[in-house]
Amino acid sequence: RIFMPRKKQHYVDNEKFLIVMRDYRENYLKSKDDDTEPPQIPDYAGECFLKIAERLSHRPNFINYAFREEMVSDGIENCVMYASNFNPENSSNPFSYITQISYYSFLRRIELEKILLYIIYNLTMFYFIFSIINTSIDLFQSPFF
Repeated sequence: RIFMPRKKQHYVDNEKFLIVMRDYRENYLKSKDDDTEPPQIPDYAGECFLKIAERLSHRPNFINYAFREEMVSDGIENCVMYASNFNPENSSNPFSYITQISYYSFLRRIELEKILLYIIYNLTMFYFIFSIINTSIDLFQSPFF
């Protein structure tokens, strides 16, 4: 019996994704020239955005963050915002384009969460110190002191 190695299944078909993104880009440019409403992003492209962002969030550098879902939603949002900028004449790999958009949106979310955590920490420390000072002032003002 001869076993043939199975062909690897990719979670995004890059050729089909390229065709969908090329068609979307053509429709977008046509609507921009006609001053009409831009076309809706195709369902397959949206599925690819979701799959790419979700899969990227499971990489070791992103998996342990508590705000992983927010990172995924930011990645999808940025993909939707910049999908019309994909130029098939410059690149025939929309997968890498969308992955880069998601990756950098993840990094922006991490930086934002660091800033928010810093603010929350400082407010908590300020409240703690203020409550200690306030308690000691109340003690000095008591008639038994």
